Amino acid sequence: MELLQHLLPSQTDVSLNSWSIDPANQQLVVNLCSTQTVACCPLCHRSTDRIHSHYERTLRDLPLVQFTLTILLQVCKFFCLNERCPRRIFTERLPEVVAPWARRTTRYTAQLEAMGLALGGSAAARLSHQLGYGYRRNTILRAISKLPLPVMATPKILGVDDFAFRTGHHYGTILVDLETNQPIALLPDRAAGTLAAWLKEQPGVKILSRDRSKAYRRGMSDGAPDAIQVADRFHLLQNLEEALEKVFKGQTQSLEQVEQQQIQAQQPTEAPTPEAAPDRYRTQREVNRAIRLEKWEQTHALRKQGYAIKDIAHHLGIGERTVYTYLAASTFPEWQYPVGRRRNPSCLDPYKAYLSEQWQQGRQQTKQLFGEIQQQGYPGSYMTVARYTRQLRCSLPSIKPSRESLNDLPGRGPAPSPATPVSEPLSAKRAAWLLLTRPENLTPEEKTLLEKLGQQPKLSGAIALAQGFIKLVRERLPGEFDDWLETAVSSSIKALRSFAKGLQEDYDAVKAALTLEVSNGPVEGQNNRLKMLKRQMFGRAGLELLAKRLILIS
Repeated sequence: MELLQHLLPSQTDVSLNSWSIDPANQQLVVNLCSTQTVACCPLCHRSTDRIHSHYERTLRDLPLVQFTLTILLQVCKFFCLNERCPRRIFTERLPEVVAPWARRTTRYTAQLEAMGLALGGSAAARLSHQLGYGYRRNTILRAISKLPLPVMATPKILGVDDFAFRTGHHYGTILVDLETNQPIALLPDRAAGTLAAWLKEQPGVKILSRDRSKAYRRGMSDGAPDAIQVADRFHLLQNLEEALEKVFKGQTQSLEQVEQQQIQAQQPTEAPTPEAAPDRYRTQREVNRAIRLEKWEQTHALRKQGYAIKDIAHHLGIGERTVYTYLAASTFPEWQYPVGRRRNPSCLDPYKAYLSEQWQQGRQQTKQLFGEIQQQGYPGSYMTVARYTRQLRCSLPSIKPSRESLNDLPGRGPAPSPATPVSEPLSAKRAAWLLLTRPENLTPEEKTLLEKLGQQPKLSGAIALAQGFIKLVRERLPGEFDDWLETAVSSSIKALRSFAKGLQEDYDAVKAALTLEVSNGPVEGQNNRLKMLKRQMFGRAGLELLAKRLILIS
């Protein structure tokens, strides 16, 4: 009895009368009564000690080991002594024990809400059955929906970013206090008017951090014209990477030349292999290039004649996005993947030298070779080997196999190690990221590759401009920004010139990014948390539920 008294939801407002246990149904029933002699009217807040009647409330409390705990609580109804109060009779309140009209104790509801906030509906429901609560997901979600959002003070430094309800279709906006790194609100869209209205309702924001979005720039200017806007430095470098990628896409031949120099430096005495594609494959590639070049020229010619994008796509038999790509390229955009190079390493790569050697010796039985490399540890399929031997048959002269080679037993010892690891092809994207990678994080091979890129006459100017801007951003050199901007705007490189003009339009925010320590990184982190919560709820959570789960558990 004394032990149960210490387990009660309140030690001062209620007392224990009796208890009973039902082992068959694993249920513990506790009879409690209120000890309050004076109550306060919930409307006029006047105290009274005049009791009207008593009644019993049935409450569910936290389970005790494997037993469910039911509380039968006897409470009083009081008369309100204030003649002007519309409430003549009221029930006493026990806030530490139970909320008005609730059928669960306060501590029981708090645990249910904590489970729902942490896990969502379905996962919390499964856990509740394991712990003896036994609730469905809708019950838990209703408990979360009743929780109020905390009242937060207007932040001095506010971070803004967008998030996707459904990628490519519907987006919202997340707002984060960058002084405490806590999310404070979610907006239903990423329109300038919505952000401006929120800022007008929350005056006092001094600094606003954002990406390069024009909608957010306009919303901040309208909603908080006196606040300092700061462009996020990560997004500045990301925009530079996009511009560099456009530059390199127009100079694919230079990239191929650099890559071939790198390959020759790594394998100066390597014998020809099937990766050097046969002449007929090279001829087919040339035919394909000629077709694409002709369509690129026709695209520009039709556009000069005033044809619409969709009409050009229809007449030339290409997609509208391809038309946009061709029109955006002042020079013909070469195919981006270098000749004869794989995008990803193959499980057959360590065995190609062995297969090529055996093939040149006249052992040209694919099944036999497949069995041999299987014994050496090859984990792939027969069809992969067959495709490779088909290349060998096209590229290497046919040699009649000797009788001895046909009688050789399969298995030639341990798997040969590749002479050099298969490197990633030097695409436009990789070349751009080589420039953006910090020098201390580059491998010796990548440093050599970057030096060779800088030695290309058609790329040296773009690389010098890009490295200058990277230095400005990483070393925070606002005094040198104007000179760099003047040089970039007058540059002959179209992509970097457009990038610089965009910086000019957002001059104050970019200059603030080079001056202040404010970063949008915490907003990106909260955005990742929001994505996790959204996926945890199968993408079906609405704005209100997402906001409560994001803000209340931060």
